[in-house]
Amino acid sequence: MSTQRPHIDEILTAFLSAQLKNKTGLRRRRIVTAEVQLRRCMETDGHRILTDGDRSVLKLEQEISPESAFARTMFADDLLFALGIYVSEPWLLPDRIDRDVQLRFAEALSAQLISWRLIDQWDLSCAILEVRGSIRRAKLEQRARTRTPR
Repeated sequence: MSTQRPHIDEILTAFLSAQLKNKTGLRRRRIVTAEVQLRRCMETDGHRILTDGDRSVLKLEQEISPESAFARTMFADDLLFALGIYVSEPWLLPDRIDRDVQLRFAEALSAQLISWRLIDQWDLSCAILEVRGSIRRAKLEQRARTRTPR
């Protein structure tokens, strides 16, 4: 008997709930903004990381109901690959603090995918390293930008 893999929508709902626990006000809004940006990113550019078969499934789902089709049909490994896009331009949020929250959100989410055993860290080690590298690069660029006088 096989267990059913959760779709991205279920993963993000559970993750966001945990992230928002005991958060209020501006802190809460910034986390929600990061999650909304991730969903926009996946729905707009997520197709780029899919196999031909998955792209076909996504296209059919979009024809039935376009809103959140990627999050409803794809799985944790697709989410990991989408994080690589999410932490790169043009998806990085313009506000410095929002961007910091976005990068921490992506970092925590990628770690949670491993912790919840939704992805195999050995099979996807290159993708994990790439996402971590992209996050690190974005953080370094952010620091350099804040140090450079305008």
